[in-house]
Amino acid sequence: MKKGLFVLLVILISGCSEYTEPQESDIAVFERFLSEVTVSSDKNTINVASLYPPQDKLFDAVLAIQRNHWLKAIKELTPYAEKKDPDALFWLAQISYGSNPTENIKAGKMMLESAQLGNPYAALMFDPDNITCQMYFSRYCDKKWVSEAKAILAKQAEKGDVRAIFYTKKFKGNHDVYINAIIEAAKNNYYYPLVEHANDILNNSDSDKEMKILAVKLLNKSREAKFIPAIDSLIFYKEKNRRVKIKNTKEVIDYDREYYELINEGYQLGSNYAWDMSFLLSLDNKKLSDYDLYVKATASNLFNRNKHSLSLVKSITDSKKIEQANCKAQEIVDSIPKIIYIDGTHPTVD
Repeated sequence: MKKGLFVLLVILISGCSEYTEPQESDIAVFERFLSEVTVSSDKNTINVASLYPPQDKLFDAVLAIQRNHWLKAIKELTPYAEKKDPDALFWLAQISYGSNPTENIKAGKMMLESAQLGNPYAALMFDPDNITCQMYFSRYCDKKWVSEAKAILAKQAEKGDVRAIFYTKKFKGNHDVYINAIIEAAKNNYYYPLVEHANDILNNSDSDKEMKILAVKLLNKSREAKFIPAIDSLIFYKEKNRRVKIKNTKEVIDYDREYYELINEGYQLGSNYAWDMSFLLSLDNKKLSDYDLYVKATASNLFNRNKHSLSLVKSITDSKKIEQANCKAQEIVDSIPKIIYIDGTHPTVD
């Protein structure tokens, strides 16, 4: 079973083509959007972009995937996959391929079943241009699956599926339609397209200062909606532009107030990256005792299986203190809201 391997479906369905490339003429369109739209302040905003509501049968399994608890996810998904649930088959296949040829074969069969049963994102996995298909599912790669996926998405769009509406419009291959689809998706609480477009601007060496300012504005608009990938992108952008070494590690970070605010915000919402960086930053905090650091390391391991954290702190030998630390760490993890931000086009996080 692979871990930390980014699935390249997002590149296939969301990657740059000529019509998706950022243009300066888009600035005015996005500025109008930024001036008009108001992000909901409802206390449940954190859940609006979630693929599954908390009461959904697959919620716990998908959350487990997001937090790197893949053994738990396999246990949760298997009964539904055996009953031929297309979504369960898709997710189980996603976390099954990459470790050895036998698992790749099993994963390919599950992904194929998912596609045959109507999951458009499983169907898109079999695009011959998708490197993941070439590497792991080559026997199934066929352009017919792209056509099948588009047909399924079109039907889902007719029923009001926000993601399907966006991708159906994107597949039209028209720049203006694409930009408007990004905006409409954001207005309907699907922020991935907005975040990805902002990232495209920031990662484009041809983007001028005005374009980059717009990109940061778009990320901050998504941040207002508590969308974790937007917060992560802002963190990455800061790290890229101002870097300071962290003690006892090879990590480097931006050392300003807003950086800490972003890390703390991401931590409180459940960003894997913010959790990892929060722990690394704590190593420089002289106010924390060895016990405090042990608790943080344990919490990090419980939250997203970051076992590396425990190797960076002093171990505890007193059994009572270990028990207390474990309980405190679990309380910290339990305080984090359960928000799912991965979806069919963004099925794994690092």
